Amino acid sequence: MQFKIFHRMEFAFSSPAFFEPMTVRLHPRTDAAQTVRFHRLEVTPTPIRTTRILGLDGNVEEILWFSGLHRNLILAASSEVGTHRKNPFDFLLTDSPTHALPSTYNPSLSALLSPYLEPFPEMKTKPAFRDFVDGIRRDSGNEILPFLTALTRHIRESFGYIVRESGDPHPPDRTLRERKGSCRDFALLAIAACRDCNIASRFTSGYHTPDTLEEPDLHAWFEVYLPGGGWRGYDPSEGLMAADHHIALVSSALPSLTLPTEGHFRGEGQSTLETRITVERSEDPVPDPNHQT
Repeated sequence: MQFKIFHRMEFAFSSPAFFEPMTVRLHPRTDAAQTVRFHRLEVTPTPIRTTRILGLDGNVEEILWFSGLHRNLILAASSEVGTHRKNPFDFLLTDSPTHALPSTYNPSLSALLSPYLEPFPEMKTKPAFRDFVDGIRRDSGNEILPFLTALTRHIRESFGYIVRESGDPHPPDRTLRERKGSCRDFALLAIAACRDCNIASRFTSGYHTPDTLEEPDLHAWFEVYLPGGGWRGYDPSEGLMAADHHIALVSSALPSLTLPTEGHFRGEGQSTLETRITVERSEDPVPDPNHQT
């Protein structure tokens, strides 16, 4: 499947401001499930320097430096992406100890995955969280793949979805208590549940293109590391695995490292943000560079 994405962000300041170096994370990633064919970031005012780097989690980040004082900052990212993973179940687990919960990775792999296994210690003793996780474990026979499916579907079916255009993800205990949340709230709750079962998991930000006329927005889901499957996405807002309708921008063990922009400004005024996203989809087949004949 092919996508053309336009993502525009305009910051307006009530008085002239000096922009500190800014990190922009609007470059879709290229991996086994998708290929970036084109990407361009247009910035107004023009930065005095721009550099593109590979971040800590393997995400492409663009760093901008500015001079002078300005009252507006516009970021306009244009991308063309091909997605390849029609079947998200196209793998077999290769490490037997990973099958049962709590999952067990081999020692060398576990060390590499340690940031994605970091538990939420404040959740361990929360009765509602224990009931939530333990109930899904029982229903899934204490097996990892049924657990991930049941977790994703349970959040979709049992929690109310709300739109929150800004703000950090709510802590998992708040989402559990209120039984509602945004996509990023659901993703963080699922990550807490996975790490409680020693399943390596990370937060992913990107776009989702359902078969509706909804106006697209940034979307969040979670990914888990499965020996034999690599990083696999699960979307608790939709109750399904991520496939060729999901376009990943960035992933990280910390949600704060997936923000589309990160930076500060110097000045006495206030700032506002307007965002516009368009996604055009084509059903034309996209050659999969990973396919072997």
